[in-house]
Amino acid sequence: MCFLVSYLSERYDIPIRIAYCTNVRLPSERAHGHQIAQVCDALVHLGHGVTLFAPCRRNLIEQNYHAYYGAERGIKLRYLDAFDNNRYPVPLGLPGLYLANASLRRALRRALDAERFDLLYTRSPGLLPALLHRGTPVILELHQLPRLGRRSFVRNCNACTRVSCLTSPMQSALTRMGVDPRKIIVEGDAVDLEIFAEARKSNAWRRTHSIPLDMPLIGYAGQLKSMGLSKGVEVLMNALRELHAQEQEFRAVIAGGPQEEILRLTANINPALQSSIHFLGTIPHREVPALMTASDVLVYPAPASNHPYYMRDTSPLKLFEYMASGTPIVCADLPPIRDIASEQEVAFVPPGDPSRMAQAIMRVIREPAEAAQRAARARELVQKHTWEKRMQRILAHSSLH
Repeated sequence: MCFLVSYLSERYDIPIRIAYCTNVRLPSERAHGHQIAQVCDALVHLGHGVTLFAPCRRNLIEQNYHAYYGAERGIKLRYLDAFDNNRYPVPLGLPGLYLANASLRRALRRALDAERFDLLYTRSPGLLPALLHRGTPVILELHQLPRLGRRSFVRNCNACTRVSCLTSPMQSALTRMGVDPRKIIVEGDAVDLEIFAEARKSNAWRRTHSIPLDMPLIGYAGQLKSMGLSKGVEVLMNALRELHAQEQEFRAVIAGGPQEEILRLTANINPALQSSIHFLGTIPHREVPALMTASDVLVYPAPASNHPYYMRDTSPLKLFEYMASGTPIVCADLPPIRDIASEQEVAFVPPGDPSRMAQAIMRVIREPAEAAQRAARARELVQKHTWEKRMQRILAHSSLH
């Protein structure tokens, strides 16, 4: 069966039936929802049939999955009736998460018993007990490693056909934990190049937001926090303070994050600086390419931290998007980022160092030719990181010899 999946995945005129199984709310304003939608779209573009199984949960987003993500209509979405921790006024914490996953696994077993698939795919390790031992190949896509239950996690990983992880530090950690290294491949996230090609054709974004074409524009697009951890926007804010203190004229646009986080970040900004920084809050993903291509420099900040998220797990969607935009990038130098880019493509700065970040931003503004060369190399490099090519590689490696 494993050989069959690999063979069929390389012969795109012969589609296979894939069940993508997730334990997250869909649609979701968080990055994981967008990533799931992109993976499923890519599989459809490669000629495969995709059924997406997700829990039926309370959702404040009024649009349906296909409309919210602009997703391929060929994707079948099946909502599973399972325990919903979000319906309680007071979250139940870990017990609620355990109940939700256990309930979802039972519903998923019943749903998979009713249909036949050639391949089961998930980025949710908690669902593996419902997927394994069915006689169907299972691919696990890992975005983080568990802190608890590692023995059962390793056992489940070794029962999968393939474990695709985001970064080489994560690959090393999995091997140390006892996962068979022959099963592991490294595939970071990816990007939709077409939407950035369209965005580069227009400079309407600046006109719409009343930003002069000759004014340096510093951009950031993404969440302000992930899993309760800072994305480093505080570092960017301090860098902007330094630029302002040096009497450097600029505009900065920060897109993403809830209103309460924005209020926290802007609480101590003096009025003169505040007029130069525009917080847009969460914007539709389709509007992000226009912001990125309109900017003169895009910043990927990070705090100084030894947390595994920064040192091992992160493969940020926004960095791939930054590269596709053709805009110069100033980036925190985190070990997982080195899987994606080098000094040839981005300007690295130490995490948590606003002074070095301010200096790097100024160098991009004052030496545009050098910055443009880096940006062009980044754009060329990211051509191999489309969603379709990513999924093509994962499927092609899903046969063990």
